[in-house]
Amino acid sequence: MTKNMEVHHHPQLHHEKKPWKEYFLEFLMIFLAVTMGFFAETARENIAEKSHANELAKSLYQEVYSDSVDMQYRLSLRREKEDHIYYFRKYVKDSSLVNLSPRFYTSFFWTMEVTSSIQFNPNDGILNQLRNSGSLRYFKSLNLQNSISKLNVFILNLRNRNSQEDAFVEGFSRPFLQKYYDFDWEDELTQYGKVSGVEALLKSSVFVGAHPHAIRNLKDFDRGDAEALATNCMLVGRVTKLLFYMPYVKANHEVLQELRKAYNLKNE
Repeated sequence: MTKNMEVHHHPQLHHEKKPWKEYFLEFLMIFLAVTMGFFAETARENIAEKSHANELAKSLYQEVYSDSVDMQYRLSLRREKEDHIYYFRKYVKDSSLVNLSPRFYTSFFWTMEVTSSIQFNPNDGILNQLRNSGSLRYFKSLNLQNSISKLNVFILNLRNRNSQEDAFVEGFSRPFLQKYYDFDWEDELTQYGKVSGVEALLKSSVFVGAHPHAIRNLKDFDRGDAEALATNCMLVGRVTKLLFYMPYVKANHEVLQELRKAYNLKNE
């Protein structure tokens, strides 16, 4: 018995070739779509970077400007200290060490005791963020980048100098104080720790105290040694100011100038 076999014929599909212009048009459309997407993404990244740079610039400006104000305050304290050192030097040279002048202990305090309150310690949180995260690249101005790098160097130098001042105080001023200084006078000045001595003296330039105060261990007090130590205190302060603080002031000013120029920032 013969079975009828069904034969399925697949139709032949004939594709007509497109004209080359249609292929070119399709390619062109795809190319344009990819290109536009690339430019759109680039534009979005540029806008985001610009916005981030503006925020960083504003934060950096506030930090650096705040430090510039604080530096001027510390410099004013250093001028006050130098005036008192000058008086103390002249006094111990040939004045009475028994009947002390009303200004003596105020000048003694400024000369030997006032140390950390006259030191400038910069706030560089934003600067550290820029340096450590690579965000400095968001600032397109090369002058701004260079001024920031310079400021970082001066901050490092300044901190090292502060450490040298601390070492001088601990090695020379502090032992002199411990031997000859009447700390009861300072207790009266600070109301037994309720206010800082500098704060109290800025309100009243000379403090005498309710009770008479004297130089401790007076028999061992050497006028020449006291004058020499006071002179060294003055010289240390002058070197700090001229070689470390003033260069920082200049670098700080340059950063503020470049930030104003690049981002139209103003003091708030």
